[in-house]
Amino acid sequence: MAARGPDYFDDGYDRYHLTITVGFAKSYYDKIGTLVAEQPQDLRPIPWPQLGDTPVVAENGDLLLQICSDSIYMVEHVQRRIESDLAGQFSVAWAVAGTQRYNSRPGRTNREEGRALIGFKDGTSNLSPRHDPDDAHLVFVDPRKMDDYPPQVPMIGPGQPNPYGGPQPPTFPSDLSIPPTREPEWMKDGSYLVVRASTIDTQVWDQNTLRDQEHAVGRWKVSGSGLDQSDDPSVAPVDPNLLADPTGQITPLNSHVRKTNPRGGDEDRRRRLFRRGYPLISAAATGTQRGLVFAAFARTITTQFEFVTRAWTINENFPVPGAGIDALRRFEQQVLCGGYFFVPPLQRGNQPWSW
Repeated sequence: MAARGPDYFDDGYDRYHLTITVGFAKSYYDKIGTLVAEQPQDLRPIPWPQLGDTPVVAENGDLLLQICSDSIYMVEHVQRRIESDLAGQFSVAWAVAGTQRYNSRPGRTNREEGRALIGFKDGTSNLSPRHDPDDAHLVFVDPRKMDDYPPQVPMIGPGQPNPYGGPQPPTFPSDLSIPPTREPEWMKDGSYLVVRASTIDTQVWDQNTLRDQEHAVGRWKVSGSGLDQSDDPSVAPVDPNLLADPTGQITPLNSHVRKTNPRGGDEDRRRRLFRRGYPLISAAATGTQRGLVFAAFARTITTQFEFVTRAWTINENFPVPGAGIDALRRFEQQVLCGGYFFVPPLQRGNQPWSW
């Protein structure tokens, strides 16, 4: 005799692996009257000018729904039901549709196979919070363990060696946000979520030589390993040793891997994100938009996404003065929309109706 546990759930319909992630913005907590001291302390409207962006839709929005399924029909149905049930209380500020990255088989995308629209492996050095407690610590908020947040500005004192190996240390913006010093207890095991959708000029990208593409990314296109490693697709991608190449002779100083994860030491490790890029493919009568829906989960916005963007990616003086901005930004056409949100913890993570 077979029995089902109390967490078993079956409504008789194929949901095509439907998941719904709900995030709330600063404006949401303000509107429902949450005391400022009880709100997520690192939450604010997304500061587009500071991030170097001028989006088509600048509105952050109050509520984020990330609806994922193997069927676009299922995704549309969920959105339509919500719009119908909350008519007069809910309206769509912006919506983007991403697809799953390339995979050679049905089901979840394998980390060794998933590729972005530009053809490179995506997420090769991503965090693994399900399997690594240290990675989970960087993704989920713990109000009782905030003493290891990295500082607002990296500590490179006079006479200290440049952690990135160059003859001159980098310079950073003077107005970087200050990390929170406390969070409400109810936030434990929740996560901040940043979304940024943008289009890419794939025609210009495709006209670049393979060598130029690999230098822009900082990895071999086939294997996904760093340019200072063997280009062997039969083994898992190997990360570059950037400290052994301080002048960028092998991996350019403005390459994407160096500008987003420079691997300069423990402080840099604590700024990593749990991220996912969904290819954006939107067909219209006038043509096809191609790009990226970028979603990143982290225990803070200040010390992770915002710092990585402002202090590294778009900072022309990182990792050394005059390095330039992230080379991949040259191929970005337009930022469409995005925002800052907080995803509350689940009461029971193994129940599909848990909120």
